[in-house]
Amino acid sequence: MSKITNKNKRNISPRVMIYLFLTAGAITMVFPFVWMITTSFKSSLEVLSARVSLIPEAKKYIEIDREREQVEFALALKLKREVSRGEGEIAGLIGAEIDGRPKLQAALSNTFSSLRLRIEKLFARYPSPERVEEKTSELGATAERRLREAGIAETLSSPTRELFLARLDRLRTDLDRLAATAVAEDQPIPVVILAGERRGEEIEVPRNRIIRRRFLWENFREAWQAAPFARYFFNSILVSILVTSGQVLTSALAAYAFARMKFPLKEPLFLLLLATMMIPKQVILIPDYAIISWLGWVNTYAALVVPFLGAVFGIYFMRQHFETLPQDLFDAASIDGCGRFRTLFQIVLPISGPVILTVALFTFIMTWNELLWPLVMTNTPEMRPLQVGLAVFNQESGTDWELLMAASTFSILPLMIIFFAAQKYFVEGITRSGMKS
Repeated sequence: MSKITNKNKRNISPRVMIYLFLTAGAITMVFPFVWMITTSFKSSLEVLSARVSLIPEAKKYIEIDREREQVEFALALKLKREVSRGEGEIAGLIGAEIDGRPKLQAALSNTFSSLRLRIEKLFARYPSPERVEEKTSELGATAERRLREAGIAETLSSPTRELFLARLDRLRTDLDRLAATAVAEDQPIPVVILAGERRGEEIEVPRNRIIRRRFLWENFREAWQAAPFARYFFNSILVSILVTSGQVLTSALAAYAFARMKFPLKEPLFLLLLATMMIPKQVILIPDYAIISWLGWVNTYAALVVPFLGAVFGIYFMRQHFETLPQDLFDAASIDGCGRFRTLFQIVLPISGPVILTVALFTFIMTWNELLWPLVMTNTPEMRPLQVGLAVFNQESGTDWELLMAASTFSILPLMIIFFAAQKYFVEGITRSGMKS
């Protein structure tokens, strides 16, 4: 019995390791996607903040002239400013004597970082004046206790130690003095505007005007209105549908010929066709542009559609599947008097639905995500597909990363919907293309 158990353990262990490896890989691949989505809900200040957070934090906003402005309580900013000033002065006083002592330097930095974090938590909502006074006194006492516990004072020379302790005591006094300025619950609250043209301006607002928001859905509306994304979507959908339809049709015809018809030099021609997949697009970009320009197709739908109506990948993929179909099927069709086209369109294609859908899905995704060719071939906003529009929007939006992430999020929604809707047939098509009769 023990031998069987040990054998099962040996068999299970590699499988568990494989699952863990695949799970880690999946998380690694999904993380940038999740980061893009969560960033699209953040404010501009949170995106540019040194503090990294995956989930957007709750921020405070007020409406001014129909514009949303991010604000912070003036008292909270003053308290944090005083803590930072105290940290700077103390670091200046004792810096020379704790230089080269990483533990003491870390204790000093961590203490004041913790104080600022506590102030943020205290002012998540505006507390009562008694609460402000209680917590700020606690902040000063905490700072003094932590720095004493770190043993910083014991390492200092006598004159520096006295200055150090005096500055700690003055920090407590300054925090208590600021806490005394907390407003009553029925009074307007002073807030400071954090961004925009009115950045740094301090105004007083009633409590009910302060809106706490974590997810900014308005970013999607602002991104949509910041550029002609409706036109970009129309262009991408039109081009992707036309290219996908054309590739499925031409791939089916060519694949049927290479799989089921006999003609001279069939194998060398197929190998030559596959060899063209090894040529980078950038190598033939200039000759292609010269041909399109000679035809007068620059900045037209023809330039975005016609060159891609045939693709080697679709031909190869369908040919592999058509070769797996039993010969009896074609013999029966021939006996019934079916010609080549009737056999293809009435017999072969109806039973090749998953494979056709797989080719269509691959083609649609590649066309939707195409950037280089449309970037070269289009020169007006009316003709830009979505990916080119995103690239231009990225240049024009500057540091509005949250708007860029919002635009990127809604640009991939059609692909996600199509993929999850066709996932079953996609997997089945991949499986069928590798089967042998």
